[in-house]
Amino acid sequence: MLPANAPVPDRFSRRDEAARMFGEDARRFAQYMMQGDPLADALALRLSKGRIGASQALVDRALREGVDRLGVIPGELRALLDEVEQVPDWVDFDRIHHGAVAVQRLGPAAMLILSAWSLMNSYHSGPAVKALMFTGELTTRAPRRLAETGRFVTEVTQVDGLRRFGRGLEITVKVRIMHAQVRRMIHADASVWNASAWGAPINQADMLGTIVELSFLVIEGARKLGFRFTRKEREDIVHLWRYVGHLSGVSPWLLEHLDSYERGWEFSQMIRMVQAGSDDDSVALAAALRDASYQSVSSRFERMMLPVVTRLHNGLVWSFNGDEIARDLKTPNRAWRHARLPIRAVISVLELVRICVPGMSAALSRRRNAAGLARISSMLENREPAFTVGSSTERLLSTTPHRAIE
Repeated sequence: MLPANAPVPDRFSRRDEAARMFGEDARRFAQYMMQGDPLADALALRLSKGRIGASQALVDRALREGVDRLGVIPGELRALLDEVEQVPDWVDFDRIHHGAVAVQRLGPAAMLILSAWSLMNSYHSGPAVKALMFTGELTTRAPRRLAETGRFVTEVTQVDGLRRFGRGLEITVKVRIMHAQVRRMIHADASVWNASAWGAPINQADMLGTIVELSFLVIEGARKLGFRFTRKEREDIVHLWRYVGHLSGVSPWLLEHLDSYERGWEFSQMIRMVQAGSDDDSVALAAALRDASYQSVSSRFERMMLPVVTRLHNGLVWSFNGDEIARDLKTPNRAWRHARLPIRAVISVLELVRICVPGMSAALSRRRNAAGLARISSMLENREPAFTVGSSTERLLSTTPHRAIE
């Protein structure tokens, strides 16, 4: 529970208007911009006292085998995994199963929505992307990072992917620890971070914002393209991502606002309202994401189609995000914003057929899920990500003296 007088960062925008529309929830949300993830942060500090490779190997074993099979381990690691293994009462794995199957129907289209709306929308908040710019990983390795994000999203939306030893749960926890390591690295040099202006790096509010972008914006982006979800499917998809938020270390108070689609969507509008706008870092990240498509083609056909796909992607940025965000991020090809309409017409017809033909929904989920997984593997060039801090970040971390982890 945050104290009533907890500080808020300067990035808390339109605060008077937000207070009128959303009451105390707006200020409380802004206070979470100053908060990290205590359990993961304690673990990151503990792991920093050992060799990086050995520490990561210990985390990997704990996630894949369970802490009870490892004997004596750091208390910080046990505390974090005890929280992970304690499933909240509100979690319903049947709903998570149905939500995963519904997302799988999008197949490779999910990556297009993720890139053109979810990620571009997140980049529009300059303070929220400072940690990404600090590591340098996203601008220097944009195609790889985009593919890694795709792997994360596809694995958490696999059937049973969020069970205790599921690959989706494992990746989620590893990303959580990675974020804590980045926070520790940034805090080690106070001169590079303006906390009063930007809040904490990879803070609670931004973590919830990521969950919103990967759930609500993907759902609504799919609907804008003509895909159909029932009310129950939308609720189940949000339920799935609410549990991902729990595994990621997001505060229970923040996650309570995702207990229904309507409540979560309303809260997402408040999140959007109080965000600061774009800056030079936002523009740089958006450009790196656009350029990623040029660097990830793997066949002659893809190279031939690249100009069309690139313009389509940019047109969707305009269509999904609106003129203000697309213009702020210096997105080209504004005339292509209408390309969504013929795509929607085709997909809408296909969706009517799917709904009318018994068994077709399940069949499409299987086929499109397989196609999506194959696309991600191709982007990764069959080199699976470790979901740890990158080599450049490791070099910064390695300036701290290490000793063997106990």
